[in-house]
Amino acid sequence: MKKKYIILISFILVAAVGIIGFYLLTRATILGNMSNEYSKQVTTTSDISFAGEAGNRIKFVFESDVISGNLDMTLYDSDGIAVYTLDNAKELVTYFILERSTTYTLVAKCDDFIGTYKISVYLDKINTSTDSSL
Repeated sequence: MKKKYIILISFILVAAVGIIGFYLLTRATILGNMSNEYSKQVTTTSDISFAGEAGNRIKFVFESDVISGNLDMTLYDSDGIAVYTLDNAKELVTYFILERSTTYTLVAKCDDFIGTYKISVYLDKINTSTDSSL
């Protein structure tokens, strides 16, 4: 009877370690985030930069409450070329696969803006591939 409990407990421990290990190896890695709140009309920009490898799948998690004005979120490569523009939305989760290895900068451009926004950028490890045609 004692052996059965030892085997059961051993199995549970191995399964728990496996699940935790899988989670740690596959969870998205945060590359950066930014958030701002403006109660008076502003025209300004904020940005975050991160290193990316060709084929990396990047996840953007975005929330905003635009009371007035415009808010544009654009990802630029190290040459200053816009490679991806996020759709305007109250809430958005979207993905983009990097075409080349370089430093990328996500720019939040506020124009006569009143409101709030928050964005987090992640490396999506599960779906990262060297095939940029995904």
